[in-house]
Amino acid sequence: MSFLAEPDEFYVKIGFLIVFVIGYLIIQKTNNLKLTLQYVLYSYGIAILLLSLTISHVFSGFPQDVSDLEDKKKLLYHLQRNTDALVEITEAFRDLVLITFLFLVAIISKIIKYFKLENSPQQSLHK
Repeated sequence: MSFLAEPDEFYVKIGFLIVFVIGYLIIQKTNNLKLTLQYVLYSYGIAILLLSLTISHVFSGFPQDVSDLEDKKKLLYHLQRNTDALVEITEAFRDLVLITFLFLVAIISKIIKYFKLENSPQQSLHK
């Protein structure tokens, strides 16, 4: 049961994606533009919140004194920690760009679909 102690980020992302898609399909059936856009924007906010929790501090544990940097082992340790933090930030930024792109596509496609239905020839005949 050690896999439950610290869930992998990949499984958290896949779980969120599955929950988002199921919720989006349920909301989609209501055919309400405002409700769908609210759902997508709230989901985007939650995704960004979850993503921000994975970012660590860049300079955590930075040496307080110059004498700490004179020892090559301590200097290497600090550089490795900061490099790891920068790699995590880079990965989080890539995820942020991907999430933003997917949510923008979802929002824009819903708006286009809504306006196509509004301006369809059958709709103008009933007016």
